[in-house]
Amino acid sequence: MEIYLECLREVMSGIPTTLGLTIWSVLLALVLGITLSFGVLSKVTPIRMVFSVLCSFLKGIPILVFLYAFHTSIDVIMGGLDQIFTFYTYDIRKPPTFIFAVFALALSYAPYMCDMVTSALGTIPKGQWEACDAGGFTDWQKMTRIIIPQSIVVAIPNFGNHFVNLLKASSLSCMVMIMEMMGEARNYATLSQKFLECYTVCALCYWFVFVVFEQAFRMVEKRTGRYLQPGAQVSKRKKIVVRRLDTFQVVNKEA
Repeated sequence: MEIYLECLREVMSGIPTTLGLTIWSVLLALVLGITLSFGVLSKVTPIRMVFSVLCSFLKGIPILVFLYAFHTSIDVIMGGLDQIFTFYTYDIRKPPTFIFAVFALALSYAPYMCDMVTSALGTIPKGQWEACDAGGFTDWQKMTRIIIPQSIVVAIPNFGNHFVNLLKASSLSCMVMIMEMMGEARNYATLSQKFLECYTVCALCYWFVFVVFEQAFRMVEKRTGRYLQPGAQVSKRKKIVVRRLDTFQVVNKEA
């Protein structure tokens, strides 16, 4: 029992790093995905083809390849920045492995975020776009008031799936010496020679964090998508009709 508790303490110490990797990677991947979507949805054929090929290329590369490529290039990139910017001095003993891991994970998931954005925009009926143009909406008003709010509701389920998948994929960062939950479990398993116990505890911790975020996204999805639920709308209409009927009856009695 003591080995499980000790391993639990070690794994729990890596949760902030795991969450930091996941959150920053998701945010950066979302920004890159939105940028890629502009190119994929472009009406200029050469631009659309270039960005489509780029998304396909990024999808075809494993995450571990990105991590190794970024990790081995840290000294080259940071050394080059050291020479360009005189005010910056790169300490080779403290490489920014966390930042480079964030870039590697984000670059791997950027094309999936691009697919999420393009598919969400594709669900908006063409009539709404035409109605905005007929109503004299500017492009900014059309996107911020009509298109984007509806697209966000549609994209939330996919975004939640990508978030939890990236949460699990962050465990690969232990291969480049980042001490998140998997890295802490692997280190303690090596020291104690209790591999099965440590990895079992690590799996349970990942499952717990996964369930927390999965339930959180389900609540957000249910909250934001209430207007898409026909039952809720009918129920609301019934309440309004009943309230109006009661008011009508009261008025007739008074008359």
